Amino acid sequence: MKPKERILSALKRQETDYLPCVPKFWSSPKVSGYQWKDESERLEVLINRLGVDTYLSVGLERPHHPDVKEKVWEEKPSNEKYPVLHKIFETPKGNLEAVVRKTEDWPHGQDIPLLGDFNVSRYIKPWLETAEDVEKFAYLRLPPGKEENERFREQLKNWQKLIERYQVPTYATYAMGLTSGLHLFGAQQMVMLSMDNPEIITRFLEIQHQTDIKVLKILLDSGVDIVRRNGWYESTDFWSPSQFERWVLPQLKKEVEITHQATRPLIYTMCTGIMPLLPFLSKIEFDSLDTIEPVLGNQDMDLIVKELGDKKSLWGGVSAPIHIGRGKPGDVRDAVDKAVSIFGRKGFILTAAPSIRPQWPWENVMAMIDEWKKIR
Repeated sequence: MKPKERILSALKRQETDYLPCVPKFWSSPKVSGYQWKDESERLEVLINRLGVDTYLSVGLERPHHPDVKEKVWEEKPSNEKYPVLHKIFETPKGNLEAVVRKTEDWPHGQDIPLLGDFNVSRYIKPWLETAEDVEKFAYLRLPPGKEENERFREQLKNWQKLIERYQVPTYATYAMGLTSGLHLFGAQQMVMLSMDNPEIITRFLEIQHQTDIKVLKILLDSGVDIVRRNGWYESTDFWSPSQFERWVLPQLKKEVEITHQATRPLIYTMCTGIMPLLPFLSKIEFDSLDTIEPVLGNQDMDLIVKELGDKKSLWGGVSAPIHIGRGKPGDVRDAVDKAVSIFGRKGFILTAAPSIRPQWPWENVMAMIDEWKKIR
């Protein structure tokens, strides 16, 4: 089998020639001979040098309203250790502003993106705080129009030679739900808001969902092989099961229905905080639960397999921070062996959850891949 056929078969819980391994890397490794600068080099390293499977990620733009303008500036307040970045979007319903501390490891230069993990711990003022802010936000995440659709299809054409050369599936994230909410409101702020003013979150999710559905349909119509909802911050690390049932469940059910009408698989990403949600997850007919953390968060892999394993494919098996980041090669090999003994070979994709960071020991990465090749 080629990577596309192997991954898609595993997602459908069908037989494969061998157990797929799809490691995810935060960025290019630092090790000579395994580095990449672009997508072509990344596919070459993963498929031909490391001998693992992977996919090609594609994305669809969500434009701003044409009347939206933006400005960014930096200040150096005497009462702050770090410079402070301000960014304003001027919308037809007023200004939307974020303010962050520009720490030494701030990765976005002279900009504050709408969505990003690095924003949250550096916020002085998050993008969204009030019901009025949510209505302004609607002007910043419009559904793709004709121009965005045409650019996306042109991008797919440009990728076609790579797709055919490496025989990889195309993969696109269409929605982030409460995950993007944490990026925009801030984690603590949004959790408090969910109790004090939950109607604000309901409205925010409605606005997003309207765009997400349109994005999903464009992706499916264009022939993307795999679509993904990023539920990273939708788990009980932040929300109660009843909040998940209220805010996530109806949207995810609708998205699954649309995806399955197009006969494509839908992946749902959730790393930790899974256990209390198993009764809900088992009833939603998405195809795969992705990036399951096997060590952190007191998660029971045997119970996850019992509750979900006959209905969905599962991605995980190795803890990226514990096994790859802090372990030794022997620990990694043991983790791979244990994962296969728990998850089996049907409907399982071995990966290090959530992703492999470039500063971690390369010998641990190679130990994972070597052990997988021995027992796959």
